[in-house]
Amino acid sequence: MSESRGFTLLELLLAMTALALVAAICYGAFHLGVRAVERGEVAVVSAQRLRVASDVLVRQIKSTVPYATRNRDDEIYPYFFGTATSMTFITGAGMEGGGGLTRVVYKVVDDPPRLVLTESPFFSTDSLGRDPVDKPGERSAVLLEGFRSLTFKYLVFEDTATADDDPSWETHWDGLDQGALPAAVQITVEGIPGLEVEGWGQEIPIMATLYGESGNELSEDAELLADTASDDEEDGAGGGAGGGPSGKAQAGGGDGEGDDE
Repeated sequence: MSESRGFTLLELLLAMTALALVAAICYGAFHLGVRAVERGEVAVVSAQRLRVASDVLVRQIKSTVPYATRNRDDEIYPYFFGTATSMTFITGAGMEGGGGLTRVVYKVVDDPPRLVLTESPFFSTDSLGRDPVDKPGERSAVLLEGFRSLTFKYLVFEDTATADDDPSWETHWDGLDQGALPAAVQITVEGIPGLEVEGWGQEIPIMATLYGESGNELSEDAELLADTASDDEEDGAGGGAGGGPSGKAQAGGGDGEGDDE
């Protein structure tokens, strides 16, 4: 009888060990590739969201209007309030309805952290400065999310700082106390998922045009604008049916004077 031949137990163990090592290496490489793809997708999405948020912020902050409003004591001041985690102002670049004057509120909300933009295209000149600053608007949208922290700072005008000092950035701004808009707004975002940089920041200048020469007070044109808007609202309250905010009658309504106009 011929002698039967086969693999020994040691050979089988060595072969199985080599197979296990090759499988582990292949799985590790595949897992690393999948993780790299996922991180790349997160980075792309985060960069796109950050770019969109930056475009909206730049457009609206640059278009900030020194809108003259009144408080309960009838003091006229530019409508702008800001803290480290929120700010509200009047902009000429509203996102809804193709632009126009809009009251916007930016607010950082926790759990999870996100930046919420609220727009109120309809507001009253007199009630604007008397309503609560954090009064919510009608339309809200999440502008940015997933970050660890986001802060706002406000640049003091050069006329209010000494020439030897560096630019002064404040964490709070009150248009009534300051009597002016900030020169610029600084935005700092930390902990953005997927991005290699730890933090991202941008300084956005405010391109206001209704200031006096000193930049610290509203010009006479702005105060006249507040008086005119207030008078228009009073006229509008007493106008006929179909009257607009200025008291003039719309098509199909109003009195004879409105029709003549």
